[in-house]
Amino acid sequence: MEQRSNTGILAALVTMSILAGVFAYLYYQERQVTTKQANDLQVRVTELASMEVKLDSISKELDARIAEVEGLGGDIAELTKMKQQLETDRANLRKGNVNLTGKIKEYEVFLKQKDEEIAQLREENQQLLSDKEELMTVNEALTKEKETVTESLSGALAKTEELEGKVHLASALKARNVKTYAVSSKGKVREGEKVRSKRIDKIRVDFMLEKNPLAEQNTKLIYLRILDPSGATISDTGTGSGTFQYNGETHQYTFSKEVSYTSNNQDVSILYDRSGDFASGTYAVQLYSEGFLIGEGTFSVK
Repeated sequence: MEQRSNTGILAALVTMSILAGVFAYLYYQERQVTTKQANDLQVRVTELASMEVKLDSISKELDARIAEVEGLGGDIAELTKMKQQLETDRANLRKGNVNLTGKIKEYEVFLKQKDEEIAQLREENQQLLSDKEELMTVNEALTKEKETVTESLSGALAKTEELEGKVHLASALKARNVKTYAVSSKGKVREGEKVRSKRIDKIRVDFMLEKNPLAEQNTKLIYLRILDPSGATISDTGTGSGTFQYNGETHQYTFSKEVSYTSNNQDVSILYDRSGDFASGTYAVQLYSEGFLIGEGTFSVK
């Protein structure tokens, strides 16, 4: 540091000497002077050279302040204006018709004031940087917390859906003791095992809806499907057939009935009147309600 300072002083002295020589040459060329005048002129030339060096130093310092303030995001308008004024003063000084001793002091005071403002600006920027880092840390923490909460909510939602599925499954109706009977045109009832086709005018399906505390006590729609020996659903819209949804697919049903469910092991009977004949073979009986297969049975025709 000491070597660099000495180098700067030496450079300034060399500059002053060169400027002094230039100013002296110009003055001596233009006029004939006496010894006293020459001495006065020498003093004046030295003063001008010293001012030039000081102005040059101040100009460089202004450039440095402008660059720093601009880098800190501050307002450089006042610094730029002062730099322009200094260049004007330097031009006037070189004409030899001004004394800038007072102005140089003003520039030095201005630089001191700006140094204080720059120091404050540095402190504010450092605080802003610290606040930004703190906010980034908080944001990262919040992001992680959000991810944790999201995962927890997703897990809770999955468990809730699983529980709801279990509750829904547990609330399904159960049809027990499913029995099928053949009813003749004369009203005679025979249990559905190897009943002659000509004696079947209607099919009656009896079953018991089991008590289930989890099932809502309301009106339940029971779908009856009768599948012929080939596996096809007996369906005729003229006798009350239609379609329903089961496991996400559309199926045909043979007949349907609304039942007021009371959850007390109630007996239910569904009577289906078919217009056509029953072919010989084994028939399957299936009962559905609220998206569930609730009971099954069979009967045979000979």
